[in-house]
Amino acid sequence: MKFLSKIKSSKGFTLIELLVVIGILGILAAALVATIDPFEQLKKASDSNIKNALVEYLNANVRYYTTHNAYPWDAVVDGGAACNGAAAPDGTVALNAGTMPSCTTALTDEKELKSAFGTATNVIKEIYVRYDATANAIVGCFKPGSTSQQKNSETKYSDSAGTVVDPACISAGGATNCYWCTQ
Repeated sequence: MKFLSKIKSSKGFTLIELLVVIGILGILAAALVATIDPFEQLKKASDSNIKNALVEYLNANVRYYTTHNAYPWDAVVDGGAACNGAAAPDGTVALNAGTMPSCTTALTDEKELKSAFGTATNVIKEIYVRYDATANAIVGCFKPGSTSQQKNSETKYSDSAGTVVDPACISAGGATNCYWCTQ
């Protein structure tokens, strides 16, 4: 009889033991979330998505130039599509603003971009493009949202056109969120 009563009393956990384990698991979970910072991870993913779209857009313009010997914004008589009012982009307007969507359409019509590119408005609204006539090159920029991309040494332009290297940028030790640019 004593043996059966000992077995019955040693079965399971006490409420206090369960609360201690739950508390420890809660502390570990909170520490893990603080370490990973999910919002920073989401911003990094968004920056990567924008960067990929930017590079794809610039590559599409290069492919267009290769086949037409003109950029999409050049006049039709010169081989272009006269998008953007036949004016080279100056970096002050996002790809989905002003007349810039007509250049995306021209690249889509030529199959240089996928047709879904123009519908990714949350991505392309962050992209700024300008034409550098001196280098005959296109420069594309975006303003990163993640801390790691803002601290990247390539994030160094204080304006969307990507014309000024600014020591005030976070990447140069300053406090200004600047643009990441490529050509």
